[in-house]
Amino acid sequence: MAVKPKSASKKSHSEQSNLFHLAENIILNVGVGIYIVQHGKFVYVNKLYQKITGYSDTKFIGTYSLDHIYPDDREMVREQAIKRLKGKSSDAYEYRFIRKNNEVMWVLEMVTSIVYKGERATLGSFLDITERKRTEESLQLSEEKYRTILKNIEDGYYEVDLNGNFTFFNDSMCRILGYPPEEMMGMNNRQFTEKENAKKLFKTFNEVYRTGQPAKEFDWQIIRKDGTKRYIEVSLSLQINSTGKPIGFRGVARDITERKQMEEMLRQSEEKYRTIIEEMEEWYFETDLAGNFLFFNDAFAHTLGYSKNVLTGLNFRAFIKNEDSDSIYNLFHQVYETCEPTKNFPYQYTRSDGIITFTELSVFPKRDQEGKVIGFRGVGHDITERKRTEQQLNYMATHDPLTGLPNRMLFIDRLKMALAQANRNSQKLAVMMLDLDHFKNINDSLGHMVGDQLLKEIGQRLTDILRQNDTIARLGGDEFIILLPEIGRVEDSAEAAGKILNAFQQPFICGSHKIISSTSIGIAIYPDDCQDTDSLLKNADVAMYYVKAHGRNSYKLFTNTTFDQASSNNA
Repeated sequence: MAVKPKSASKKSHSEQSNLFHLAENIILNVGVGIYIVQHGKFVYVNKLYQKITGYSDTKFIGTYSLDHIYPDDREMVREQAIKRLKGKSSDAYEYRFIRKNNEVMWVLEMVTSIVYKGERATLGSFLDITERKRTEESLQLSEEKYRTILKNIEDGYYEVDLNGNFTFFNDSMCRILGYPPEEMMGMNNRQFTEKENAKKLFKTFNEVYRTGQPAKEFDWQIIRKDGTKRYIEVSLSLQINSTGKPIGFRGVARDITERKQMEEMLRQSEEKYRTIIEEMEEWYFETDLAGNFLFFNDAFAHTLGYSKNVLTGLNFRAFIKNEDSDSIYNLFHQVYETCEPTKNFPYQYTRSDGIITFTELSVFPKRDQEGKVIGFRGVGHDITERKRTEQQLNYMATHDPLTGLPNRMLFIDRLKMALAQANRNSQKLAVMMLDLDHFKNINDSLGHMVGDQLLKEIGQRLTDILRQNDTIARLGGDEFIILLPEIGRVEDSAEAAGKILNAFQQPFICGSHKIISSTSIGIAIYPDDCQDTDSLLKNADVAMYYVKAHGRNSYKLFTNTTFDQASSNNA
């Protein structure tokens, strides 16, 4: 029988001791919890396992391992452990563990079958993954949240690879293109884009790839599965991986077909109405709040006599009279304050060539999308011809057509105003009634044309010798009437009558005829003789007939005696 030397026995014992210490150091520093379970109970746990779970070895040893597992996970852990022990799987599995303080933690575990103290046992390694699970859960919740948002938004969301093939999209993107998800996955953008548009699209994608800068809100015409064409508005950005390498593109798409159609309808409408505005004879203009022209049609520029370049930005005040500027300002200010239009406002302006033009303007407030007044727009037309016609008709209604002197209507109107002013200022005025002497003889001997010429010459001579504020009117036939306002004395009227009589001593040239004519003048004074219009006319007429009855070619101031005598003569 051979006997081992003592030195060999010591060496073997030393090697075993070293291996034990090595294994103990590995278990202490491996970074995972190590345990051994035999007959379903813990028989060994390392220090780290105790630290992770919060239990000491004395509390663990002899307890059932499944009792520390979260109840909902116990059956799953038992099944997974059996698979590993039977060699059907070697993968790690996850479950929830109840720590000593009753906190639930997530662990990653691997088990294998060993022999411990001569009997089969289970060796397990145990890693705390609670923080990782929390991160994963947060990430999952975040992904679910954003996936839910992407799924429910009206806009389409898409992701494509660098070749333009779909890798992800939401339901709205399917709805926009009209394809089911299974057909869209992997589809290339060229399959729903016309050739010319595909070239433009490639340039856009290439620019985003080259610069890394996103493309925002560019239009893209697509062809849906049913063949209909739609417009989408697309944003595009580069998709990169964790290393910064481009791996594709992502973006948002919005169907803007209806908006495009509305824009086209609006463009056509604007073009139509712009054509109407340009072709119509009525003016059209738009200004800012300060009255500077922003837009106008050709008719407006032509009427003002300015070129479009000159008129653009020009202010209203450039071609209105200074005395009218306040009324024009008030007109626009009223429209601004009330937000109500003003229609057919009479307006007079000076063209660039100095010609005065009469117009009628209708001004409307110009509002922005919020209803705030930001300027004015208006229409107008030239009423110069109408104004001239009105002036001509008014002249004809108030003037004698033969002599051009005021007629009876205008004379009465001026007399009433003069009476009101004389009453306010405590002044006198005189009314003089003139009747030509023997005028009928001139008509009979020389003819009515010469008689008419004589009446014109008499009217002109009376105008020349009297004051500018005096009114000479023809009542008809051979009767004239004169208003002398603002006289200081009764004698002033007598002096004026004497001047008239002296003027009649000079012959009137009527063609080839030199005619000597005389006149009879009756004078009534306000307030000496009477207080009203009718009485002044009547009394002046009475005084004139008194002169007629007493030799003609003279004048007479009205008195009560004059009235009595005239009444007696008429009787």
